[in-house]
Formats: sequence, structure tokens, C-alpha cells
Amino acid sequence: MKIKALLFSSLFFTILFSSCNRGGQTGLLVPKDAGLVIQVDMSSLSSKLSWQEIKETAWFAEAQKQIKDSFALKLLNDPSNSGIDMDGSLVFFLKKSGNSGYAAIQGKLKDAKKFSLMVKNIDKESITIEKDGNYSFAKSNKSEDAVLYFTDKQFVFMADGSEMYKSMSQGQAVNKFGIDSLKYFAKTTLNLKGGDLLDSDKRFADLIADKADMHYWMNSGNIYGGMMGGLFNMMKLSTLLEGNITTGKMNFENGKIVAETKQLYNKEISTLLKKYAGKEVGDELLSRLPEGDVLAAFGMNFNPELLKEILKLIGVDGIVNGALGQAGLNIDDFIKSSKGDIAFALTNFAMKESPATVTLDDGQEIAYQKEKPDFKFVFGASVNDKTSFQKIVNAADSLFNDKDKAVADSSNGFKTKQQDQWFALGSSQEEIDAFLKGGKKPAYAGIFKGHTFGGFVDLQKIIHLASANSKDSSSKKLSQISDSFWKNMVVSGDLKNGEAKSRFEINLMDGSNNSLKQLNKYLDQMYSAMPKNNFQEFEAMDTTINLPSEIHN
Repeated sequence: MKIKALLFSSLFFTILFSSCNRGGQTGLLVPKDAGLVIQVDMSSLSSKLSWQEIKETAWFAEAQKQIKDSFALKLLNDPSNSGIDMDGSLVFFLKKSGNSGYAAIQGKLKDAKKFSLMVKNIDKESITIEKDGNYSFAKSNKSEDAVLYFTDKQFVFMADGSEMYKSMSQGQAVNKFGIDSLKYFAKTTLNLKGGDLLDSDKRFADLIADKADMHYWMNSGNIYGGMMGGLFNMMKLSTLLEGNITTGKMNFENGKIVAETKQLYNKEISTLLKKYAGKEVGDELLSRLPEGDVLAAFGMNFNPELLKEILKLIGVDGIVNGALGQAGLNIDDFIKSSKGDIAFALTNFAMKESPATVTLDDGQEIAYQKEKPDFKFVFGASVNDKTSFQKIVNAADSLFNDKDKAVADSSNGFKTKQQDQWFALGSSQEEIDAFLKGGKKPAYAGIFKGHTFGGFVDLQKIIHLASANSKDSSSKKLSQISDSFWKNMVVSGDLKNGEAKSRFEINLMDGSNNSLKQLNKYLDQMYSAMPKNNFQEFEAMDTTINLPSEIHN
């Protein structure tokens, strides 16, 4: 009796483990060697913006009027009629195979019968659904570069990616995947389990476990590996790709859209980054950035030795030294010249009119007012070895002929100045002197302090300028809506322990409400403010969707 109970228990847990293992730790059917993965958490998004809120918009009401197909209207009113699990995830991934690749969209089903009905209604005349063993697949007679396979619980849409890989192939031959290959890829994806899944990699599993509205994963080696031939392979550029992974997540928060990324490097690069990491940006640099009417600003610190070591690692230090030698320079001149502090700021941006003429074919000249951007800017860098730095300045000067120097010294050109341990280049002497003097405390620069780098863009000022220069009433109205919606964009990042982390924020004027809800309202306002004479084109569109020939479930 005890033996039977033990065998029964063992069998139960074996079946349970096998069924759980099939979906992996995350439940996402993504192959372990996928190059690019984008995961969208539909449950998280719908908790921040309901479909009912979308249905209350003006553009949605107009879309309902334009769509004549009854099933399309049914889907539009309630996406759950698609049979897709709206509380699950949708996953897009890109995978290299041989000298080409394929793209896929994978997700869970809540009702396979509804899903099958939706697929048939996409194009009733060309799509049929057939069986392939335990799978169903949709077959279209209009093309043969994609398949759609599904079971009772999962679906995967698989498409040939040869055109995309052709653009990256450096002239190498790229195979196009036909229906049989895509069928194989689709069934293989639906059968993934255990170590064949990407979430067997703890880094990916941890990324998905860190809940967010969207997640991003890119393995550079798996995307581009083997695609760079000839000179690129000789330069060992693969070192910059193999084993280097970028992960990220994005959230719609109250008053802001936030994206965070992490760059994970291979052992060789990680070792260099640990040894030659830059310092945190401090007051010495930040106090030199301008206050007042600042449109954009950027500041960072890096270790110049890192650049030299990277060039050596990929085997191009000799090539670079050879090129620099023609100007009497070498890599060490650049390394010794700088302490690694760099800053840039753009201020007082405006569109100004100036007299201009245009000559017609008959030789007649017509005078008009030409608009062109007008702004002030300053760029600054810390100086380490003045002798090396002066060599670089002299080499740059030698690149200009007398005519160019006259332009550079004119009131419309650039000014430069070196003072103590700092160099500045700007649109006017005023900006340069202010940078070199320092002592300022710009409020926006607080995002840089304590980080390796940081940036700031005043979106509202950019849009306000566009609004002020809008000629027609509709454009001005659209600009005014945007002016009251967008605030600024800030970025900060760190290079520590052989990893690079960064954070991007797009801040909205309303800081109290969820940004996804605000985006829904903003897009509705923009749509309502647009001229409606373009809707005749929409009415003329064929509302049927022509999918590639075979779409296997």
C-alpha cells in the first residue's frame, strides 16, 4: 500500500513538473538563442487603461462608423472575442537561423474556438484552417512567407525575416525561408521546454520577474553573429557583440513614462569596464552648465584609457594610429589630453526670419523671408595634459584653409578658448566665458549629479517654439495641445562593476495621473483637432487583412 502511494505521488509530481516545465519559469515560449525579445504584459496595461476608456474616444467612434464588417466590429467592441488571453503576455522575438532569420509573435489563448473563428474571418475567401498532427494551422492562398500555428492554449505567428537580415549581411547571400521551414520553426517553438527556453537563463527570468508593462531583451551576438565578414572579422568586431546583452523594461507611471536599461557585457569588455570605469559627474562640471533658457544639456565623465583599450581589444589601434599619424597625432595624445569630463548645452533656440531671394527659370529674382533656426550653444571638456591637448587643437586648425578660418572667426561661427584645466567651444564669447567661469547651480543638472552621465531636454520649450511659429490655425491648435501635455525628458546612467545602467524619463505636465490614461486622452484631443477631410481615404481602404499564404497554428 505504501509502495503504491509512493508510486502514485511520484507520478503525480512528475506530471506536474513536466507540465510546468513546458512553459518554463515565465510561461513564455521563447528559444534560448533568440536575438531580440519584446514582451508586453496586457494585464498590466489594461489595469492602467481599460478598453472601455479607449471606446469613449472620438477616433474610436469614427472607426466604428467606417468599419462595415460585422465580425470586425465585434472584435473592436470586445477584443476578448479574438480568443486571445487578454490577461496574458504577447511576445515578439527575432531569431537567427543559418545566414538568415525569422520573426515570431507568441501568446496564450483563452478560447481556441473563438481564435479559430477570428482567423477565418480575416479573409473568408483565402484562409482555411487545417490540422497538422496535434496542431491547427491557418492556410492562405495569397502568399507563402508566414504561418500561424495554434493549440488549445498557445499560438505562434511565424514570418520569414530574410529581408531584414539581407540588409545586415554585408553583401553575403541570405536564404529565404519557405512554408515548410516556417512550419518546422512554429512547431518547434510550441514544443520548447526546459533548457531550450530563454528563461532557463537566470538573467532573462529575473528580467521578466521584475514586473513591468513591457520588457526588452537583446543578445547582440545572436542577432548579428556571423553577419560581418571580410574586414569586420579581421578587426575582431565580434568581441563587441558576442555575449553582450541589453535588457530593459518600461512602465507607464503617474505623470511619467519610465524606461530602465541594463547592459551586460562579456568577460573581456566587463574586465576593461571594471578597470577603467569613469567617475561620477560632480559639481566641478555641473556648475559650468548654463541656467535660464536651456533647451537641452548633457554631461558625463569617462576614463580616456578605456577608449585605447577597446581599440586594442578589437585590433584597430594600429589602423587608428596610422590615420592620426597623417596629422602628427596618435591615440596617446587623445588619451593624455583629457580628464574625461564632457558637457554640452543648447540655449536660446528660436526661429528667425532673414531676407532671401530665389531665382526663377526666366532669371527673375523673387525676394522672400526665409526662416532658419537660431540658437546658442556651448561645449566644454576638461584638459589633462596641456601639451597633448594643444597638439590636437593645432591639428584641427590645420584642417581649415584661410577661407574656413575667416568663417570660423566670424560672428556666425564658433569661438574657442582654453583656460586652466578647461576648454570651451561655443557660439559666442559670452557662452564660453560663462562656462569657464562656472559657479552656477542649474536646477536641471541635479539629475546628473552622482551618475556617470546625464541628459535633459525641455520638450515643452521645443513644442512652444513650434506653436509660436505655426502659420495655420489647425497646426497651432495641435501644437497648443502638445504644449500643455509634454514637459521634459531626462536621462541618467552609471557604469559600475562592469555593467552599464540607464534610466529614461519622459515627464508630463500633469504629474498626478497615470501616463497611459493621459496618452489616451492626448491622442483623442489631437485626433479631434485634426482636419477631417482625410477620412475619405480611410473609407476607401479595404478593411480585410491579407495575411501571408500559410498561417499555422
